[in-house]
Amino acid sequence: MAKMPPEVMEFFNESLVAKVVATEDKNGELNVSPKGSLVPLDEETLAYADLYGPGSRTHQNLLATGKASVMAYRVTATPPFTAYQVKGHLGQSLTSGPVFETVAGPIVAMGMEVKAVNTIKVDKVSSESPLEPGKKLG
Repeated sequence: MAKMPPEVMEFFNESLVAKVVATEDKNGELNVSPKGSLVPLDEETLAYADLYGPGSRTHQNLLATGKASVMAYRVTATPPFTAYQVKGHLGQSLTSGPVFETVAGPIVAMGMEVKAVNTIKVDKVSSESPLEPGKKLG
């Protein structure tokens, strides 16, 4: 299992950084979904609040193939912009407990319902910034 370096974890923790999760179903159909709540739990685990639950394509794809690719990026007015990609696999889908409360809490405080908190275990980390595209980081 790979580990996210501290700078990648800090980047994923920034609230204004855009984050998306890409998944694939068992027939190879791709799906990409924004996940603003996505945060690192530790150097080997990312988590996000699932607002749609078991019926969502992201959730169904994770259950079917277990694979995900996560991108966090910030585009600035002047280059270079910063982007990191984490490839991983489904860890857990939680509906209660401390991890659920930590990740879902801010979303619930905004008046939204969280169906689950899904975790993604890190398999590979790379830079996707123009100055070091594809550079392996973990």
